[in-house]
Amino acid sequence: MLISDADVQKEFQLHYVAYRRIKNVATVRFQPRSHTLVVRLAVDPDTVKLAEGFTRDVRKIGCLGTGPLELRIRSQEDLARASDLVRRSVDGL
Repeated sequence: MLISDADVQKEFQLHYVAYRRIKNVATVRFQPRSHTLVVRLAVDPDTVKLAEGFTRDVRKIGCLGTGPLELRIRSQEDLARASDLVRRSVDGL
């Protein structure tokens, strides 16, 4: 299922950009020193095989953004790995 631009709204916050449909499906912030995109998704971390340095369960950690799963994207390869998880977050609502 393809999602049109009208389905997902972008909202700029102080420290991140929120992408939402009915609720937030992803928040994205950039860490300039490490050249990293930090993406928080509305995906249950228990349903994902966590990979050190790429995915992290942040349910019990105070972090900026919304969603219990955090991704750290540093390369095109990481971006490709993230696409299925982003799709799950968007389709899950």
